[in-house]
Parts: sequence; C-alpha cells; structure tokens
Amino acid sequence: MKWHHFLFLGLLGFLAVQCSEDFQLTEPYKDIPVVYGLIKRTDTAQYIRLEKAFVDENIPASQISKIVDSLYYQNATVKLIQTATNTSHTLNRVDAALEGYPREAGPFATLPNYMYKIRTSTLNLKGGEELKLQIDRGDGSALVNSKIILVSDLSFVFPDDGTRQLFFAYRSSYDFKWKNKNNTTVFDLKALVYIVEFDVVSQKSITKIIEIPFAKSQPGKIDRVDNISSTKVNGSAFYNFLHDKLVVNTNIERSINKIDFILTGGGPEIQGYLSILNANTGITASQEIPRYTNLSEGFGVFSSTVSIKKSITLEPPTVDSLQSNALTRDLNFK
Repeated sequence: MKWHHFLFLGLLGFLAVQCSEDFQLTEPYKDIPVVYGLIKRTDTAQYIRLEKAFVDENIPASQISKIVDSLYYQNATVKLIQTATNTSHTLNRVDAALEGYPREAGPFATLPNYMYKIRTSTLNLKGGEELKLQIDRGDGSALVNSKIILVSDLSFVFPDDGTRQLFFAYRSSYDFKWKNKNNTTVFDLKALVYIVEFDVVSQKSITKIIEIPFAKSQPGKIDRVDNISSTKVNGSAFYNFLHDKLVVNTNIERSINKIDFILTGGGPEIQGYLSILNANTGITASQEIPRYTNLSEGFGVFSSTVSIKKSITLEPPTVDSLQSNALTRDLNFK
C-alpha cells in the first residue's frame, strides 16, 4: 500500500485553517467535522481523514488540538458508496502511524494518527463513475455527505508512445500535451531526473533523484468531451535545477540514466478550492482565509486524482550541452 503525496500543496493548509483562534471570537462550542479525502484508483488503499474543528469559547484552539479525544470522533462510521450499483463499503479506522504514515509535528496531536481505510481492490473503481462519501459521526447529528465523479484516465499526446529520447539544451522548449476528460480540471507535471554519481576514488556509484516541477495546479482545457491540455517544459528550468541541486566535486563523474515525467490530474473540487484560496491572497484580499467545502456538513475536500508516467532518456548531444553550459559544465557530466 502506498499513500500518494498529492501535489496541489495548497490543499494541505485547509486543516490548519480550522484550528484558527478566530473561531472563538464569535462562536460557542460546536461540533464541526473536517474531512480530507483524495481517491486515487492506482493506490492499493484509500484513506479518508475525519477530524473535528476546534471551536470553544473557553479553551484555546491550539490547546484543544493536542487532545486526542477532542480531535477524533470515537464512534464514527465512514462509508464509500458506488451509486451506480448502490454498493456500500464501510472503511476501517486505523492508526496510520503504525502503517508507516506518521503525522508531521505541528499544531495537532501526532499519535495516534487515525484515518479510515479500505483496500482499493474491494472497490473496483472506474474513471467517470459517481462515488459518494457518507459519514455518520455516531452521536445522532446529521450525516456528512459528498458526491464526486472520479477523474478519468489521462494519456500523453506529446511525448507519445513512440518518443524514447529528447534533446535538452538550455534554450530547448517542448509543449507537453495530454488528453483529459471534462472531469479532470487541474494538473501538475514534474520530472524525476535519475542521476548516477560515480566516485573515482572509492570506485562506488550511487543514484540521486532530482525533482523538477514544470507545472503546479495548472487549469486544463475542459470545453470538449476529449480535451488536449498542455504546458511548457523549458530546458532552462532543467539546467537551473541541476545547478542548484548538485554539488561541484572533481572526484564525481555524473550521468543521467533517465527522466520520468509524471503528470497528475485532479477533479474540479480541487480546482474550486484553489480558486477560492488564490482569489483571497492578492494585494486586495481580506486577511481571512476562506473555509472551502464540498461537504453537506463541516469543511473539507473530497475529490480524486490520477497520475501517468512517461520515461525518456536524453539524446547524446544533451551531454555536450551540459558540459559546455556555464550552469552545469563544472558538474562533470559524462
């Protein structure tokens, strides 16, 4: 099982927003569910995070957030319902920290790190199908509901299946293109550059991976049933990242083994959240961060993502360019 690291990083801030002291200025204690769930069909397991917002006139939110009983619902039931067949699946509450996914240190209690889990193989999910999230908090309060259409598969138009190599000079520029359905509206594109470093003294080799973001939270085209979206992949970014991430060492000889281009698409719920967030961060924006939700109760995001990968190697002239460019010539590429 692999917990996918979602690339639209703005989403991760919305849970922290719910811990704001601003709640206490105008509101008495109340139960506000906070939900984070991103379905990815290629993962071996799906996780839903369910927590409480911290609203109390007498206790600071920063203090409540450290109390496990105040952070989690004790008797909640979380279900995923495939509406086409009316098939209901109940998720199991697990301590994700025991499964290798500890919570990062911060304003919240880190242990236990409760989430609700289900094996993907039991769902047989398909792109384009409707999926409903239903949460019973176990205290007689209203159900929390949300419906989404799962994002459909993506496919590269360029580089296509026949493209095995690319030439990257500093001034190179490629239009990376892909096909997407209307239910996939926002995209990230990154490159993972696999660099082999050979130490001529120790005669040992290691492989380093450098991550280069080429597009973050970029809206795609959604005006047709089958759309072609695109983004620029510039050689200048490639050379600058190599310069910034690698250390000059005359004892190290380097070669680039391959580059994996990973495209991730997200549903319209993600784009909706990002649009609200971005609209409120300009020079004329208010200081209050908007509380986004696509849930019937509380705050949060329930959506889906999909990723594809294209692996390439570099055409031989790329090495000549790396050896001559001022940014990379001292990095000893062979």
